[in-house]
Amino acid sequence: MSSHPVLAVLDDLARVIGATPPEQDTAPTPCAGLDVVSLRRHLLGGIGYFTVVLADPGGDARPDPRNYTGPDDTGVLVAAIGELSGAVRAALADGIETASVRVPALGGTFRGDYVLSMLVAEAVVHGWDIARATGQAWDPDPAASEQAHTLLADQIKPEYRGEGMPFAPEVPVSVDATALDRLLGFAGRSPEWTPAPATERG
Repeated sequence: MSSHPVLAVLDDLARVIGATPPEQDTAPTPCAGLDVVSLRRHLLGGIGYFTVVLADPGGDARPDPRNYTGPDDTGVLVAAIGELSGAVRAALADGIETASVRVPALGGTFRGDYVLSMLVAEAVVHGWDIARATGQAWDPDPAASEQAHTLLADQIKPEYRGEGMPFAPEVPVSVDATALDRLLGFAGRSPEWTPAPATERG
């Protein structure tokens, strides 16, 4: 079985989620319009979706990743991440990287290595969102950030950005920015984002 960068990123994501206390659930995140608990629910929907996809690459049964209705506490998400990591390992052992995988929520059928890159992008960017919102460290392997950036550059077209669109405008970063900061800027985040003090949030 081959290894894959997504496994380390998922481990990091589980660590950050598990270290988030309930009193930070209402903290704003860099993901526009979502506080910590809302972003956790978003992650639960996506993680559940990809767990099913990887367990049954050619199948028709797919949950709606945008309509997660279960519990959303940190323990549930940490457990879901663990389940997804197990599905990734099993899929790698079965040769998922060269298989065809149906991902209708993202528009069709893709090679397995491309689907795993989708997971890397989701985990790296949203892991940073949660970590930055809750004052935690987030330092993924630069290769994972590069992989995520390549994936998003293929997916995010200019017409998908702006008000009412799925993605915010790209944020310029310095020419010597790290791989993570370049990824964040492309994903519409300012690497310098910090949460406003609670007194300023009303």
